[in-house]
Amino acid sequence: MAIIVEENERKSSVLGIVGWLVFLIAVAVGIYYIFFAQPELVTIPATGSLGTIAPIAQLSLHPETVVQSGAFQALTSTIALPTPAGPVTVERTNPFVAP
Repeated sequence: MAIIVEENERKSSVLGIVGWLVFLIAVAVGIYYIFFAQPELVTIPATGSLGTIAPIAQLSLHPETVVQSGAFQALTSTIALPTPAGPVTVERTNPFVAP
């Protein structure tokens, strides 16, 4: 008895080659549009009239007058400042620390 060993040769079909070419072209086009194409700039028109914000640009505020004003002096802080020994103690104890 004779044993015949034949290698399976893959035959390249035209449909397979065309499929790979379409895939490679799609990848190349995608890479071009992601990395190299300049995006089209879109101009967004301003809504409303610019005349309504013109008075804001002409305001002149001086920090000294703001700090010395009565409304600023009336402000009070409800947050206690930290001390050199550490932060201010919290009313609630840490639940993760054993007593």
